[in-house]
Amino acid sequence: MQAPSWSRLLCRVSRGLNVADTAQQVLRDELLFAFLEPSQRTLLTFDAYSRSSNYVPGGTYFSHGLFPWEGMLLDDSRIPRAGRVLLAAAGGGRELQVLLERGYEVFAFEPVSKPLRSAREIARASSARVVQATYQDLVARARGEHGALDDCQGPFDFCLLGWASLSHLTEPGAVLDVLRALRTLAPAAPVMTSFFTRSAGPPPTGGGARKLRRALRRALQALGGRSVDPGLQFLTGAGFLYSFSRDELFRLSGEAGYEVGFFSELDCPHALLLPKSGARIDSTNGG
Repeated sequence: MQAPSWSRLLCRVSRGLNVADTAQQVLRDELLFAFLEPSQRTLLTFDAYSRSSNYVPGGTYFSHGLFPWEGMLLDDSRIPRAGRVLLAAAGGGRELQVLLERGYEVFAFEPVSKPLRSAREIARASSARVVQATYQDLVARARGEHGALDDCQGPFDFCLLGWASLSHLTEPGAVLDVLRALRTLAPAAPVMTSFFTRSAGPPPTGGGARKLRRALRRALQALGGRSVDPGLQFLTGAGFLYSFSRDELFRLSGEAGYEVGFFSELDCPHALLLPKSGARIDSTNGG
């Protein structure tokens, strides 16, 4: 016996549509990777967040409060129980709300207008400052240049980089600049951060998609497109992301003057960076 012919036809059509959808995603990604400058990638990422309601009150991610791994990092004995916090890429204020509930004094920045308005509303009844600024503004501030973060004054007792925001710095040199800026502006402060890693990333695509990607990449580079780092990704709802290798993250942290005090790839990969002072290294998943 065979399944009804209409059902077999429907399954074939569905498989064909899946193949076509995968092909258009690969083509989209490779064109974006090849012909957008890093600054243009950032603008497209900001556009993705400006259209999303997931990160503001009532949104899917905001309603989670702290994720378990965030609570674990915040409760680490090496994080001060009180003091001033530099919150980077604050989003809609999900982390800000918890920091204020715990009694911290917060200086926060967020580049995208929609979540920025939400974060400012959360800060309204507190002494927290929330300004519109980017990681590039943070680097400029550390270099003594005037700009959006002129009011970012230390000392800070610790720094918190918003959920996976480090991965939105799609050039390793930009990551190093930001970590060095934090080391300059908050020299004694530990840094809580999260990011994407290659080993903890999404499952690899099928063989056909990999072959198409390789062929497109060669063709587009022959037409003058940029070379593409294997860690670069694009997600429709989150823009451009960079996935680190474990060794790369440890190396960049060390070059910026930090030791990795804790590292895990469970849940969302995350780490606690400690200003170099002979600190103990504690890690999960091979750290």
